[in-house]
Amino acid sequence: MTSYKCIPARGSVSTVNHREVGYPKVAGFEDCDHSLLIFRKFGWLHLRSLLSLQDELAEFEKTMRRLDKLEFADGDPKNLISRRRDDQQPDSARQELAAKMKKKLVEYDELLLRVQKIQAMKRPSSRAQLTLFNLIRNTESLVADEAEFIRYSPDLAALVPDDEHGLFNNFLEDAFNFVSQKLTKAFFRSKEQAQQTGDEELLLVDYKRMDILLRIILTVLASSLLLIPVSILFELQPSKPSEVRRNSNYQILTIFLFTLVFAASITIFTRARRQEVFQATAAYCAVLVIFLGNTSNVVAASNGLLNQTSS
Repeated sequence: MTSYKCIPARGSVSTVNHREVGYPKVAGFEDCDHSLLIFRKFGWLHLRSLLSLQDELAEFEKTMRRLDKLEFADGDPKNLISRRRDDQQPDSARQELAAKMKKKLVEYDELLLRVQKIQAMKRPSSRAQLTLFNLIRNTESLVADEAEFIRYSPDLAALVPDDEHGLFNNFLEDAFNFVSQKLTKAFFRSKEQAQQTGDEELLLVDYKRMDILLRIILTVLASSLLLIPVSILFELQPSKPSEVRRNSNYQILTIFLFTLVFAASITIFTRARRQEVFQATAAYCAVLVIFLGNTSNVVAASNGLLNQTSS
C-alpha cells in the first residue's frame, strides 16, 4: 500500500512575484505577513459622524420633552400613562417623532459600538509600519498620494497585533540579518514562505522557529540567573566572625544586583505587565533571601559544632 504525504492544494501558495505592480502587489505583501495588515482607522471621520448623530438625538430629546409637557398641560395626560391609548391618537406628533428617534438611535448605537471596537484596536509596531512603507516605496506599487496612508501613525490599526513579538525577538531577527540574510533564510524561513516571497525583498521569518531559539536562550538565562547568584551567596558565607559584616554587605549587594538584572530581563525579553514584573521580581528576590537565610543557619551551626569539637 502506497503512503502519501500531505500535499498543498494547487494555488494554496501564491507568489508575490506573480502579482502585478500596484495594489495587487501591496495586497500580496500584506497577505504574506499578517503583521503587515495595517490600515487607517479614520478616527476623525468616525467621531465627526458620531458627534453629528449625537446632536440630532439631542434635538429629538428636547422636542420629545416639549411635546410631553404640552400633552400634560394642554392635552390629555392619560396619553402619557398609556402607550396603547397614545397610539390610537390620529396624527400624533409624539409618535411620529418616536419613530424617527428609533431609527436614529439604531444608527447611533451601531456607529458607537463600531467606533469603540475600532479605537480599541492596537497600533502597528514601528517595525511593521516601516517594513510596509519600504516595500511600497521600493517596488513603486502605489503613487505618492495614495501611499501617504502609511504615514498616519496615530490613525493606523494593526488587524493582527503581534503581542508575543517582543524586543528580544526583534533584536534576534536584526542580529541574524546583520550577520547574514542567507543564514536567516536558511534557519528561520519555511519553504512556504520562500515560495510566497519569491525574489522579492520581503524577508519572512517563521516565528515558530525563532521562538524555539528564544525559548532556549531564555531557559539558559533563567537557569543562570538562579544558579549564579546562589553560588556567589554560598561562597560569600562568612567563616570567621570578623568576616560577617563585610560578607553580609556583599551578599545583600549580590541579591540587589541580580534582582535588578532579573527584572530588566523580564521587561526586555517578555511582554509582561507591570504587576506581573513586580510579582515575579518579588518571588525571585524572596528565593534568594530564603536561600541566604538557610545557608547562614547551616554555616552557623557547622561553625558551632567545629568549635565544640576543637574545645
